[in-house]
Formats: sequence, structure tokens, C-alpha cells
Amino acid sequence: MKGFKPIVIILFLISGVTCQKLQGQAAIVAMLFGDQVASEEFNLGFELGMNWSDYSNIEGVRGKHAIRIGMSGNIKLSESFYLSPAIYFLSQRSFHFKNLSLDTGNPLFDNEFQNTGGRGQLRYVDLPVMTWFALDKWRIGLGPQVSFLTSSNLTFEGPEGNFERDIEENTNAIDYGIMTGLSYELGKARKGKGIFLQLRYYQGFSDIFEDSLLAPENKQHFFAVHVSLPFITEELAQKNLEQ
Repeated sequence: MKGFKPIVIILFLISGVTCQKLQGQAAIVAMLFGDQVASEEFNLGFELGMNWSDYSNIEGVRGKHAIRIGMSGNIKLSESFYLSPAIYFLSQRSFHFKNLSLDTGNPLFDNEFQNTGGRGQLRYVDLPVMTWFALDKWRIGLGPQVSFLTSSNLTFEGPEGNFERDIEENTNAIDYGIMTGLSYELGKARKGKGIFLQLRYYQGFSDIFEDSLLAPENKQHFFAVHVSLPFITEELAQKNLEQ
């Protein structure tokens, strides 16, 4: 039964179908079970990150900072290896573009926003599963990530004002790829509860936008800076301070 409780909590985290529900579930788990389920073999953590995204085959695109918020599990497999499934219930990809044209079928709007600049924002629920190799305070990670689209829009900037277009129907609902990471542990921070500072890189393998919007394939990739705050007991925190 020792391994049953972590599995139940991880399944609870990934249940639900909307961003709002996922956010509420993660907050409830953190408040009710964060410290109680913590042990040397398993603990939960709060994840906060910022990323800069880019897309292949789109000229004039410049990444814009966007946030990622979620929860993770940290499972100790051995002295050197850790497994970390996570859910980011809010994961944005934002960017600026220089030369896109509005195509709504309405000449009144389309003629005003031809070859213009603007910004785009996509929102996902991310499910990465990272395997980490630990060497003292450093960890090197690798694992798959699947992302589920929740919203997608472009804002075209014109001389008379802006026009926002919902492009969710022109954006593929699922993205998948590989995440790599480099992590450093500040073990004595937060009175021994610790902080993990991470650099991450994601490379997507799927086409983000449908051909009706942009062609050819527009694969997504981004760099991210993360802060991970583990939930552990006071007893384990004291042990970290002593070490």
C-alpha cells in the first residue's frame, strides 16, 4: 500500500477536462495533501515557469514571455534517478509576428489588416513526464510532453485599431514532443524545504496550425525558466538543514 497513495494523487491531478477544474484540483491537493504525503520516496511540488516560444516556417516571429503554472510529483527511483510527472494547468505560448494577413472573408476587415504585425497567444494544459539523473545538487532531465489546446488567438495591429481573431478551429488540438532540462537544488532555502531552479527546452514534433491558416508545418519549440517548490514535512526539512 506504500506506493498506492502517490499513484492516487497523480491520477487525481490529471483528472478533469477543463483548465478551471484542473487548477482547482491542483490547489486542493496542495493544501490538503502537500506535506502529509511527503517522504524521501515521494513528494508533490508547485511549479512556476516562464517561456519564450518560436515556430518553424513562419517568418518574422519573435517569442514573447509567457507563464506556466502547475503541480508536479517527485518519485525517487534510486539514489541517482527520479521520475517527475507533472501537470501545467495554465501554459501559455505567446509571440509577436511582423507580416501576417487577416483572412475572415469580409473585405471590410481583411483589407485593413494585410501584411501587418501583431501578437499571438496559445494556451495549453501540459502533461510532461521527466526522468531526472541527479549528481549532487545538479539534475539532468529528459522526457515526453503532451499538450492539449484550450484557446488560440491572433491580434492584428492596424492604423485604426486592433482586430482579435479566434483561431482555435485552425489550431490542432494536441501537441507532443520532448522536454529536456537542467536543474539545480537550493537545498537549504525555505528553511530546508528547498527550491529547484531549472532551465528547460521543449521541441515539438507535431504541426501546430492547420494548412487553412499557415503552411507548411509549424512546429513549436520554446526555452523556459522554472522554479519548483517542493512540499515536504518539517522533519524532512530539518534533515536537509543538517545535511
